[in-house]
Amino acid sequence: MTTTGVFPITLCAILGIFDTCTTTGLALSCEPSAAEVVTGTTSQQLRAADRMFYWREEARELHGMAKHREREADLVLKKNPGTTTNEFVEQMRSLAHQLHAAAKFADAKAREAEQEMPYGTIH
Repeated sequence: MTTTGVFPITLCAILGIFDTCTTTGLALSCEPSAAEVVTGTTSQQLRAADRMFYWREEARELHGMAKHREREADLVLKKNPGTTTNEFVEQMRSLAHQLHAAAKFADAKAREAEQEMPYGTIH
């Protein structure tokens, strides 16, 4: 498998690990006290806000990486036209497409976390 073939798999695995890490938390006891309920709710709100900001930043960075790859591909094609270059440029554009797809996934995760935040919470 080539380096470009491994990258999307690695990227998806990393995103899956981050998703798992940001969504796991401590379970509340069966009969929580009033203080535990308030603390748990506040903690859940903070985790949802943290996840939302994390995924928004992740999406922004992935979109930026994709745009950079697209510009790089255009520049390489402009500087060195040819069959070999065309193949390389297609791989770069494919990577940019995969990065945009990962960014869309991150955008969706940010919206999902935002939905978990109670109405009136500052976004």
